[in-house]
Amino acid sequence: MVTASAAGAGDCGLTVNSFTSLSLDPPQVIVCLAETSNTWRAIRRAGCFAVNVLSGNGTGLARHFASKHPDKMAGVTFDRGVVGAPLLRDVLSVFECRLVDVMAGGTHVIVVGRVVAARYDEGKEPLLFFRSRMYEGLPAQPAE
Repeated sequence: MVTASAAGAGDCGLTVNSFTSLSLDPPQVIVCLAETSNTWRAIRRAGCFAVNVLSGNGTGLARHFASKHPDKMAGVTFDRGVVGAPLLRDVLSVFECRLVDVMAGGTHVIVVGRVVAARYDEGKEPLLFFRSRMYEGLPAQPAE
């Protein structure tokens, strides 16, 4: 889940099916967003965003933020972090980022963010998305 907040755009967010680490020094991540999304417009305007990694009970939230609902933040509880983006409550982890670079990717933009703050909840399990299906509360297990 990527969230952002900007003057004129308000608080917004969307579900992304993946994000990835780019580098550890400096700490950077990549997310890909539709060029036409309100969230991308807010990120571009504000110069920052947050990646909220959903916990195992987050299927409803993932579906809500993947919908065409006009105000996806309505009724969603969140806090504000150091970059001002909405930080969703009851998530596995959050990465707060400053916009570093943008590259064209067809109908999407490839957004690079420098991680300026992060937190995680060790007591939660991740929401996993694999082969077009969400899996709730599966404990991470080492490969045999």
